[in-house]
Amino acid sequence: MLATSSPVAAADDFTLPFLNPAITLSYGMDRDSRIGVQLDWTGQVWFDSVPHLGRVYDQHTGLDYGMPVQTSVAAARSGTVVSLEEGFGTNQHGDYGNYVRVRHADGRDTLYYHLAQQGALVSVGQSVVAGQVIAKSGCSGNCTGPHLHFELLRPVSGAWQSVDPMAGHLWTTWPGRVAFLAAYVGESNGSTEVIKRLATITHWVDFRNTGGRTWLRDGSGDRILLGTWNPAGRASVFRATDWPATWIPTYLDPASVPPDGVGRFTFGLHAPATAGSYSEAFNLDASLSGWFDWARLGGFYVPIYVTSGQVQ
Repeated sequence: MLATSSPVAAADDFTLPFLNPAITLSYGMDRDSRIGVQLDWTGQVWFDSVPHLGRVYDQHTGLDYGMPVQTSVAAARSGTVVSLEEGFGTNQHGDYGNYVRVRHADGRDTLYYHLAQQGALVSVGQSVVAGQVIAKSGCSGNCTGPHLHFELLRPVSGAWQSVDPMAGHLWTTWPGRVAFLAAYVGESNGSTEVIKRLATITHWVDFRNTGGRTWLRDGSGDRILLGTWNPAGRASVFRATDWPATWIPTYLDPASVPPDGVGRFTFGLHAPATAGSYSEAFNLDASLSGWFDWARLGGFYVPIYVTSGQVQ
């Protein structure tokens, strides 16, 4: 049985460096620097130099996540971009190839290697937030198949030392999760809302925070909002006076929702003058990091029937 079989307390605030929760670990970090001795994140030792899929390979200094070329790579923690390379070909070999390096407030760095050519989506000196897409993956550098090499470094006596975030349980949740993910819980009316034309009703929906980052209503970093979908950010004919914008019905109701907590979104629906059947799709959005996976969210929509009656 692996050490990940039971959740344990997290010790830090890193999230997985990508957005797709289906991506899994190919190889972890070797915590023993001796050649021919491998120590993985579970504490198991192998006295060989054979790669152990899903666990470790000899002398490996980071975490490898297999993913197709051009997969979105996300910042694992908020920080500032201190260096990058993007001039190697997407499949050009030699050293680590293209990368982005981010420095965090406590002086540690995270590295994102083997990126696509021109795969950096940020610039040196730019501030980024956890979960923000910063690059596109590739297979540049010392790469035998498309993947992301993620590495955490800390300064020790003037040198950089690799740290195993899995062995230290340095994610905000354990096992680690992508920054922003949600699951539908329920709503005020799961059936068809019937509204008289030109009238307004109140609707609410609850989502569970299944990602690794705390949701915020406002303040620093990302704020979580409910927006119109299919297409994203379209003006809605059901905009009520409480909507912050034509495409934003509401922000998160509570000030914050931690991982595994449930957050409510309450908003008005104002019926247009034309009676008939409608279907309004909505999705969650992290304002600085982008839209959630709508399919994984449950494909949330509100069926609405506008009656010909009019409020007097």
